Amino acid sequence: MKNSFWSAFSWKRALPLIIFVIGVGSYVLAFTTYYNDEFYKELLMTVGNVLVVGVLFGFLSNVTQLLGIFKEELQKIIYGKEFLSQRNDLLPLWETVSKELFKNKFPKISERLLKTVARYLPKDEVSFYDDYYVNYTIDWIDEENGIISVREATSFELLADSPNKFTYTLKTWARVSENSVYDNKIESFTVNSLKPTIKSEKNYVKDGCKYHEQDIVLHGETKYEISYVRIKKYSIYEDYYLGFCAKYIVNNLRVRLDLPSGVEAIFISRGTQEEFQDMSSTKNRIEKKYKKIILPQQGFVFALRKTN
Repeated sequence: MKNSFWSAFSWKRALPLIIFVIGVGSYVLAFTTYYNDEFYKELLMTVGNVLVVGVLFGFLSNVTQLLGIFKEELQKIIYGKEFLSQRNDLLPLWETVSKELFKNKFPKISERLLKTVARYLPKDEVSFYDDYYVNYTIDWIDEENGIISVREATSFELLADSPNKFTYTLKTWARVSENSVYDNKIESFTVNSLKPTIKSEKNYVKDGCKYHEQDIVLHGETKYEISYVRIKKYSIYEDYYLGFCAKYIVNNLRVRLDLPSGVEAIFISRGTQEEFQDMSSTKNRIEKKYKKIILPQQGFVFALRKTN
């Protein structure tokens, strides 16, 4: 029995219990009639107080420590990715956290403000574009009648949320009349250095613009290096601007425009937080960069004008 007792409870575990029993025993002896001397009663009461209170304080300290550990582990679970992915109240939770983060600086418009910001957050398969580069080269086909050729060479990295299958759409348009000169073709198109399979392709007219769309299916990766070269021919009198309007968030963008004689261009940033930085600027070349985040619906515009 003795061996089993000490094998089950080490001195470290048993010591608080022993001290507590001694403390209680001191109380019992102090209140018995065995000791009539007030000095011994006071001594036993003091010993009992020290021992019992010490054990209780140690116990409460351990409980507080355990509660702290429990709270920390519980927070890891509650705010963990797996748990959050199962919640259906992420938007209200995000709004509550954001309001506290902003210290309620926008009490009247906070709800509308946060819903506007939430629109820019990735919700589908594409997370963002990285290192987006566009190079436009304009040449004359018929200078007298204002017919130009625009060669657009674009490359970027598309970061996907997962390797699951999804459809990516490549779309362009030009504002030209029905019977005017217009041609659009893709000279090259690669994804991770391979030619993709075109799922579907369509041309249509909407609101005075001619559209061209190509759908490709991407899967198996979370990063896709996409590049293509597109050549369009049309009248500079009808469609006199080139532009980029982000569909997804863009991290770092660089653009270059090479112009022929007889055409000038003005660069306009499209809703970005800051202005684009100049890389090089000559009579026939404009090159800009934006080394920050571009949100959906933001981008840039080149306004073109025939000078002679």
